[in-house]
Amino acid sequence: MNTTTIIEQIRAKGERITLPRRLVIDALGYTHEHLAISDIQRHIQAQSPGHPVSDTTIYRVLQWLKDLGLVSQTDMGQIGIVYALMSHPHHHHLICLTCGTTITIEDALFIPLRDQLRRDYNFEARVDHMAIYGQCAGCSQDQSHPA
Repeated sequence: MNTTTIIEQIRAKGERITLPRRLVIDALGYTHEHLAISDIQRHIQAQSPGHPVSDTTIYRVLQWLKDLGLVSQTDMGQIGIVYALMSHPHHHHLICLTCGTTITIEDALFIPLRDQLRRDYNFEARVDHMAIYGQCAGCSQDQSHPA
């Protein structure tokens, strides 16, 4: 999703696009990577040095975008909390607790879970961007064959 589409969706909901909101959206739209608040702040400082935006303001804008369903927030373990524009198709991550390897997995794995939660609990799960922790194959194998 590009920044123009995001801004159109926000305006369609009757929301305003302030300068800090625009700067955060532009920073997120600049890359397809997941960004920490410090990454967003560095991007804003580099692209708009005359318009500093505090960590607190960036956090508030990110929470607002998350509430609008336009941004995902994920705890990536050692990397920390990261944010990204909602992408289609959604994707998720497997993160090795031993070596830190991150493996991207498809959203299709979560369709049966969403369906079961809807059916059994009448609950609409919002699984935007999930990180699942465990051990990768290499680290699991290393532990099963001690030196």
